[in-house]
Amino acid sequence: MADGQDGGTAAWTQVVYVPSRRFQQGDGVAEFALSRFEDGRSVLPMYSSLELLVAGCGEDQPWVAVQVRAPEGIEELAALAGADVVLWDVDFSQMEGDAS
Repeated sequence: MADGQDGGTAAWTQVVYVPSRRFQQGDGVAEFALSRFEDGRSVLPMYSSLELLVAGCGEDQPWVAVQVRAPEGIEELAALAGADVVLWDVDFSQMEGDAS
C-alpha cells in the first residue's frame, strides 16, 4: 500500500495477477485471457497472488502482473480488457468444461 499525495486522501496500490494469452519476449502488448459465462458475459479472472493463479489456472498458464491504484483501477483494467465481470482467485480446475 502507498500513501497518496492527493490532498490527504489515502490511496492504495495493489499488484494483481491476470491470466494472459501466450506472448513472446519483446511483444509490446500482452492480451488478457478472458473467459465467458454461459449467458455470454465476458469474465476477467484476477488473482491476489501468483500462488493462487497457479493453483487456479495451472503451472503452464501465462500471466502478467499489473499494479493498479485505488479500487477504481481494477474497474478500469476490466473495462480496458473488455470484461463485463471480474472474478477473484477463481479455481478453474474445479469447474467443468473449458474455462477459456
